[in-house]
Formats: sequence, C-alpha cells, structure tokens
Amino acid sequence: MSKYKLGDTVAKVSGAQWHGTIVGTYSTELTPEGYAVESWTEKGSVQIYPVKALEAWTPKEKTHD
Repeated sequence: MSKYKLGDTVAKVSGAQWHGTIVGTYSTELTPEGYAVESWTEKGSVQIYPVKALEAWTPKEKTHD
C-alpha cells in the first residue's frame, strides 16, 4: 500500500526545502516507493524523492497581491 496518493501535499523532512504536490510515483530496486513532487511555488518544477524523505504537509492558502 502506498503512503501517499496523487494530489497529496508533502514536504521534504530534511536538507533543502521542497513543498509540493504528489504528481507521480516511481519504483527501483533501491527505492521501492518513490514520488514525483511538483513544487508548490514553482509550477512545472518536479523533484523525485523516496518515501522516507517526505512527510505530509498542509499548505496555507495562497494569497494574491
């Protein structure tokens, strides 16, 4: 069973920050459960992370100037 589903919002747990939305999954021999995460602030920018590098995150409402 997968920890996250498409559309869930997550954040990296350590190191450089990354907050975003799960847009895909991947699996390799070394990373049986991994996720593609589209940035919350830079639309179209995607990073991939193993499940252990992520935690659930609830974004604050975006405001417009």
